[in-house]
Amino acid sequence: MSLETWLAFVAASLILTVTPGPSILLGVVHSLNYGTRKTLFTALGDISANMLQMLLVAVGLGIVIASSELAFQVIKWAGVLTLIYMSLRLWRSEPRLEGLQTDTANAHPMRLFASGFLVAFGNPKALIFFTAFFPQFIDPSADLTGQLMVMCPTMAALDFTFVMLYALGAKRLLGFLRSHPKILNRLSGVALMSAAGFMGTLARGG
Repeated sequence: MSLETWLAFVAASLILTVTPGPSILLGVVHSLNYGTRKTLFTALGDISANMLQMLLVAVGLGIVIASSELAFQVIKWAGVLTLIYMSLRLWRSEPRLEGLQTDTANAHPMRLFASGFLVAFGNPKALIFFTAFFPQFIDPSADLTGQLMVMCPTMAALDFTFVMLYALGAKRLLGFLRSHPKILNRLSGVALMSAAGFMGTLARGG
C-alpha cells in the first residue's frame, strides 16, 4: 500500500471514527461508572471484535478478488451506495440512548472486555460497513494480505483512540447527548455521507 493510499484511508477513517457510535457510547457509560482506566478493557473488547469482523471481510474480499476483478469493482460502487443509504437512515432515525445503562456492580475487567466485544460484534452494521469501506482502498492487483495488515491495525488503533478520548470526556459528552439527542445521529449521518463522497471520488479515480 502506497503512502498516499494509506493517508487517504486514515483521512476517511478519521471522518468515520470521530463520530460517537454504540461502542464509543458504551465506553462513555463505563467511564462514568467505573473510571477511565477500567474502560481500557471495554475498548480492548471493542477492537478485538472489530479485528475479527475485519478478518471475516478480508476472507470474503480475497475470494471475490481471486474470482473476478469486475465483481470487485461492483462491490466498490455498492459500498459507496451502501454508505449513502446508511447515512440517510441515520439522519432520519430516532436516537437511542436509553439502552446504555450498565450494572455498576459488575466492574471486573473481563466483564467490561466482554461487553465491549459483544456490543461491537453484535452490531451487524459493522460487517456491512467494513465490506463497503475497505474495497475503496484496496488494489486488487497487489498482495491483499499486505494491504490488510496495514489497514486493519490502523482502523483498530483509531477506534481504540477515540473510545478512550470520549471516555476521558464522558461526563460532558453524555450530558450533551441527553440534552441534544438528535445531534448524534445527525453527525453520524453527515460523517457517512462525507466518507461516501470521498470514496466515490477514489472509486472514479480507480
